[in-house]
Amino acid sequence: MRIPLWVEASRLRVLVLGGGSVGTRRAKYFHEAGARVRVIAREVTKELEALGVEIKRADLREHDPSEDIRWADVVVIAVDDSALALKLFRQAEAAGKLVNDATDASRTHVIVPYERVVAGLRIAVTSEGAAGAPARLSLDVIENCIRKSWVPLFYEIYKELKREAKSRLNDAKVRMQFYRELCEDEEFTRLIKSGNRDAALARGLELLNLIAGAARGCKAPNSHCSPGAGAPRRR
Repeated sequence: MRIPLWVEASRLRVLVLGGGSVGTRRAKYFHEAGARVRVIAREVTKELEALGVEIKRADLREHDPSEDIRWADVVVIAVDDSALALKLFRQAEAAGKLVNDATDASRTHVIVPYERVVAGLRIAVTSEGAAGAPARLSLDVIENCIRKSWVPLFYEIYKELKREAKSRLNDAKVRMQFYRELCEDEEFTRLIKSGNRDAALARGLELLNLIAGAARGCKAPNSHCSPGAGAPRRR
């Protein structure tokens, strides 16, 4: 079962086997994200050559990439020979590597999704190789829905309130209480959905002040606080 994860690409060493259009796209994707990329191919595109990644020119039908596979964290297979692709996949899998097999989605370990940033949110979509075009075009639908909704305003204000909470509440449990109260507060939600930015921010700060005050009270000498004491009431 595949699960969605965000991985810090700058910590990855990525081996791309193949220098055609697909190999170029994969190399560019990982390179621009900060990964260290090595490409093995007999021929490479001009775009790939201009990327500045490490390129080893070799015919993969004859060259043994075992050493390069051991070096890599992720192995990308992007060759146009199906028999060669299967051989390379088996070799990389036997070495315990995560494989992005651009030639056969059913045996790939790492999916490269279609992605986009919408109102501060990174959205990634994949059909896991079943239907790439619908997956890619669905990003337009998702972006349109988000931009027409209250989510961008909620994101903007929540981000500001979270930054303020981190500066004022040292206790992570108290911060989590604030985030929970904020999301469950009916007045705050109503103001967000009505587009009233200033009033929503003021309500969020009111909740923060109440929780910060309750947290200070619990730390006072001889105080008798129960969990959630002093927490704001939902309206």
